[in-house]
Formats: sequence, C-alpha cells, structure tokens
Amino acid sequence: MAVLPVDLDSTPDDIASLLAVDAAVRAAVGLDHHPPAPGALHWADDAGMWMALLRPGDGRALLVGWHPEFSLTEGGGNSREAGTDLVGDAPGWWRRGVEHARSRNADLGFLYGWDGSRWWRLDQPADDGFDPELFPVTRAALRDIVDELADDTLLDAPDPDAVETLLTAGSGLTAADLAAVLHAPDGWPEVDLDAGARAAHEHRSAVTA
Repeated sequence: MAVLPVDLDSTPDDIASLLAVDAAVRAAVGLDHHPPAPGALHWADDAGMWMALLRPGDGRALLVGWHPEFSLTEGGGNSREAGTDLVGDAPGWWRRGVEHARSRNADLGFLYGWDGSRWWRLDQPADDGFDPELFPVTRAALRDIVDELADDTLLDAPDPDAVETLLTAGSGLTAADLAAVLHAPDGWPEVDLDAGARAAHEHRSAVTA
C-alpha cells in the first residue's frame, strides 16, 4: 500500500517542545512523566494511551503510539507478530517504529513518518487511533491537557495567556513560567516548580534531529 500525506501542522521540533511542557507540568504537580530516552521522547496518560517521537537522524522523524479504545490496528507490538502492516511501501527506516514498540512490549496503533518536510502515513483502512485533539501534538491539544491536569490535581484554572507563554517557551521554560500557570489555592496542594523546570530542560538536547 502507498503512503498518504498527513495534515498535521506541527513539525517534530514543535512536538518535542510540547512534550517538554507536558513533562514539566506533570513533574510540577507530582505526577509521573517519562524522562527522555536516547533517540526518543515518550508520553502516556493513565488511560492507556501512549505516544513516542523518534528521531532517527537526517532530519527524519517517526510518530508512533496507541489508543486503547480507537486503535483498530496492531502493528506487531506486544504480540511480536506481524499484525497490521503499518509500513507497506514506506521507506524501510519506518520499521524502527515497529521495533520501538516491540522493545517496550507495547501495542502499536499508528505509525507516521516525517521526511524532513511533512508527515506521511500508510494508506490502510483500519482506524489507527491517532487523534491530534487527544495527543499532545498541537498547542490546542496541550492547552486542554494542561487544563485537565490542573483540574485533576485541584489547582486553579490556568490563565490562558500564561499557558500560551509556557507553550512558547517549550523546553526553555522557567519556574516562573510554571508559577504563572499552576496556582494552588492556599498553597495546597504544593507545586514543585523547580522539578517542573528540570523536567523541561531534560528535553532540551535529548533528541537530536
């Protein structure tokens, strides 16, 4: 099967920046987050969704992941079987996405490749479960995630302008940027702003293009 272009406004660098912000917020409010691994940035929620941004070099990237409810594909993840072919006629380096899922014993629902200028996916009929409104791959999606994390941890509703500043700062965000977003009523629950800033800075040079 051939590959089709994907209309996703975010570049790999954009997504890497958003993942840094997500990790910062989670660390600040005391929730688990995935530290950067060699060649990959990871994200997951408590409902079973996961996503990784892989950077194999030469300006290329892979976006892989799984949605437990909507992914009807299975690309050889935890079954270690062929599953749904998510590579097809795509370049061979796309198989690194399948290998990544296998190495983590994870189900694989979607596999998108960035060739240096745009995203592509295999033209296959099953729903792969990727929804840019649910995964932190756009600013709008991450705004919703930050709002939800603040609400779930009993913080005040974040100021929209402060959130925009945080998203723009990306992996270079500061404790002050986080403080403008994460307000705890009467000082409880406590927010560890320094831990959040450290988590973001870990992403700064973790995955090279």
